[in-house]
Amino acid sequence: MTSRQKIIAAVYLSGFLQGIALIMFPAAGPLLTSPDYHGLTAGQFGLLFTPQIIAAIIASALAARCVRWFGGMKQVLLAGLLADVLAMSLLALSNLFIGVGSLSFILVLLATGAVGAGFGFAVSALNAFVFDLFRDKADAAVTGLHVLTGLGQVGASLILGAFVGLGFWWGAPVVVGVVLALMILFQLGLSLKLSAESRPMIGSMGGDRLPGRIWLYALVVFLYGICEGTFGNWSSIYLQQDAGLTMGQAALALSVFWGAVTTGRALFALISLRFKSQPFYQAAPLLVGAAFIMLPLVGGFGPNIVTLAIAGLGLSFFFPLSVSLASAEAPVLAATVSGAMVAAIMLGAGFSANVVGLLSEPVGLAAIFQFSSLYAFTMAGIVFYLALTKRPLMLSDENPGKLTI
Repeated sequence: MTSRQKIIAAVYLSGFLQGIALIMFPAAGPLLTSPDYHGLTAGQFGLLFTPQIIAAIIASALAARCVRWFGGMKQVLLAGLLADVLAMSLLALSNLFIGVGSLSFILVLLATGAVGAGFGFAVSALNAFVFDLFRDKADAAVTGLHVLTGLGQVGASLILGAFVGLGFWWGAPVVVGVVLALMILFQLGLSLKLSAESRPMIGSMGGDRLPGRIWLYALVVFLYGICEGTFGNWSSIYLQQDAGLTMGQAALALSVFWGAVTTGRALFALISLRFKSQPFYQAAPLLVGAAFIMLPLVGGFGPNIVTLAIAGLGLSFFFPLSVSLASAEAPVLAATVSGAMVAAIMLGAGFSANVVGLLSEPVGLAAIFQFSSLYAFTMAGIVFYLALTKRPLMLSDENPGKLTI
């Protein structure tokens, strides 16, 4: 295996492991809220994601600057993976303190904060590495990274379910933490470096002001984060508590949702090699909005599964495509753009977790899901505006680190 092949394998496999680590917590939602385990209330479960979003925003916002502070993007990626190891360790450790006051809740809070930092650092770095490695096929390459991240998201529910069946759920985060540690050791021997790190413009990677259109992409990704967070964090709880499904059926439905996300990304990665991505980008939010409206209206295991699959397909490629499209408009700021997009998605996910947690009891999850369709339809409006007003961004001849319109 050549050095480039090892780098590509390390980057993409890290995306897979990051997906497992991130979704381990929402996948454990029915377990964490069960009185037989941690016994968290809906409000406490929603609060779990507050330290995650804060840590992710801070980490992703600082990712480009940390390239200078840490000596390269490789160190940023390693810091993210190390934070994931800490998160898995704390989650497993919380099992020892179930029923001991609020200690288990505090440990899980610390764990979600750690996984948020891991996500912020690691995904910001991974997006930048993939865009840098495959600039001529960025849409497909970045989406391909998130295909593996999605496989990890599906795997999180399955791994956790397997260990719950064996009678020691905490084995899941232990195994994931060990594999993450092995990935860190593998990457220590690799020459992971962005091409921009060897040029003078590296000094401005974290300092240049982003063009206004990039902030519109960030707004779209923020709304996407709300939509994904609502489906990903609350659909299994809704299906168990309101739709009358069993814990096992609700967990399977969540796996189907993440499976549809992964399948959609894989299909899009292939389709985008031959067709323009813009029409899919414009249609996806409309599909998500329809799924939000449909979920409380359907009944039974099968219809709920189908609705979540539709939502997953609609959400599947939207985030990685947003990253690649925004990065293409400001290529010399790819690391900064990636950090901004990761911060935006985590802000949206945190907004969803806390707002839904506060309103789930007085308003009801069914009403919240239908209201959330407005987020998706707003996404559609912004995406159409971006398509209608797109103008090429060019590098200034006088200053290769400055963008002009």
